[in-house]
Amino acid sequence: MNKLASFYFPNTHYPIPHADFLRLQHAHNVGVMFLDMLDTQDTFGHIPSGDQLNSMASVVALLTDQLGKVVDTCETAIKTQMEDVYE
Repeated sequence: MNKLASFYFPNTHYPIPHADFLRLQHAHNVGVMFLDMLDTQDTFGHIPSGDQLNSMASVVALLTDQLGKVVDTCETAIKTQMEDVYE
């Protein structure tokens, strides 16, 4: 988000709140582990069952939720900065 903020507001810096940092870190760690698991299953020719597909969907939903919360925070901060600039 700092890169995005610096593109639109080169003289500003968006500090990532600690909670958002933890959300990003968790989403990254779970995402990497999930992709490694899929790669391992594919290597061994494993075809997931219906229950496993539901579990995978839950993981994707969790990651999407975590990233969505971070994006909401970032958008709010950027919109506030934009309002301050244009007033």
